[in-house]
Amino acid sequence: MFTVKQELKKTIGIIGGTGKMGSWFSKFFSRKGYKVQVSGRTTSLSIRDCAKTSDIVIVSVPIGQTISIIREIAPLVKEDGLLMDFTSIKQAPIEAMLAHSRSAVIGLHPMFGAGVKALKNQTIVICPARPRNYLPWIRDLLVKDGGIIKIITPEQHDRMMAVIQGLLHFSSISICHSLRKLGTPMSEMEKLSSPIFRLSMDVVGRILNQDGNLYADIELLNPFVVETLKTYITDAQSLLAMIEQKDKAAFLAYFDEAADYLGNFKKESEYYTDSVIEFLVDKGRRR
Repeated sequence: MFTVKQELKKTIGIIGGTGKMGSWFSKFFSRKGYKVQVSGRTTSLSIRDCAKTSDIVIVSVPIGQTISIIREIAPLVKEDGLLMDFTSIKQAPIEAMLAHSRSAVIGLHPMFGAGVKALKNQTIVICPARPRNYLPWIRDLLVKDGGIIKIITPEQHDRMMAVIQGLLHFSSISICHSLRKLGTPMSEMEKLSSPIFRLSMDVVGRILNQDGNLYADIELLNPFVVETLKTYITDAQSLLAMIEQKDKAAFLAYFDEAADYLGNFKKESEYYTDSVIEFLVDKGRRR
């Protein structure tokens, strides 16, 4: 691993550095004392020149553009340099980085939005593909600011994100379409809603307040999303059949199976959501 003085002499180039996540990390690295240069749609620095003149190159562009950008700039990255990406999908981008570059390669996925103020207690997934001596550097840099690091393989990442992102986003979009078809305005439901309904819908609303292109790419481009959603739909249909048949014994067995799967997490969730609800009530969030 290189020394601190050697670290700070390295130039970090962020392709897509004018976007939300690219801008966040541009400020982060700058605060750490690194020279940072960014290339984006509005910059005079081209993506090719950014790749050529940086020691550490980070691709932070929309998922659908990631592979083509990697193919263009990866051969230009220095052999003793590092190529990383911030994409929500890891297998395909990492395969492209390995195939088209001679540099070190590490996949990174910050599990937070660009609206967070600090890295403390935020999870960052690291997929070391050809890390060479760079893994301790990026890991320690993030940990020093309180980041929580999870190191897994690209396939493990994509399988997990098919659930953590793909399933959550799918169910959120579906819920809203069902509510739309049922015809009750959200403003009316708010007046009668329980705190838990409101909290759940706040999560749904947060997702649907974002750019749909990001969520489309996560759903369409993660190779494990379809099988995950098919499992979800099959189980939802089983539950619906129990309700249609008014089979209480089957319903309770099904409910208990789900509860057993969660284990102690369900108790922790009740404690956590109680605290959140109290906070929202104190702040007048409930109307």
